[in-house]
Amino acid sequence: MFFGILYKNLSFYLCIISCVTLFSSCHEKISLKKEIKKGSFSLIKENDSLYYLTITSANNLDKWKLPYPVYQFQTGDIDGNGIEDAMIGVIKPTRFDSVKGKRLFIFKNYKGLVRPLWLGSRLSQPLVDFSFIKKEKQTRIRSVEREKSGKYLVAEYKWRKFGLEFTKYLKRETDSTSAITLLENN
Repeated sequence: MFFGILYKNLSFYLCIISCVTLFSSCHEKISLKKEIKKGSFSLIKENDSLYYLTITSANNLDKWKLPYPVYQFQTGDIDGNGIEDAMIGVIKPTRFDSVKGKRLFIFKNYKGLVRPLWLGSRLSQPLVDFSFIKKEKQTRIRSVEREKSGKYLVAEYKWRKFGLEFTKYLKRETDSTSAITLLENN
């Protein structure tokens, strides 16, 4: 009788282990890496809070680890040197702002290597979203930021030697729908 109960319990546990193993192997097949390619840069998602920004050249693959959630990925030549840059929106606290928030990181392609160009802790106000704008020969970062009043503003910034420089407000004290519309309509 003791061995009968042990056998039934052992069978039950083996069945559970088999199901967990089967589910785990199926789960791994479902959660394949997600890659977004834009120009010479690719953003590879390992999980919700681990990404890699990569550059692949003929004989090299270079990666920059981003251990944060990413909410935006765009490319364009922000610094005007003729080489494409990557603009990544991450969610993280910084040394200068301990509150977890949306940040803008800009990376450059330096001879086939991913290198930081600017790792911003914040713009003029807390960042909501951004986009890269190119009109004629001018390149800009257009941002939606949260005003102290709780409403939103839309601003533009240009690259200036070692970082972004404010150029103008497109709209202040507006609702989120109007601000996002201005952001999306280059």
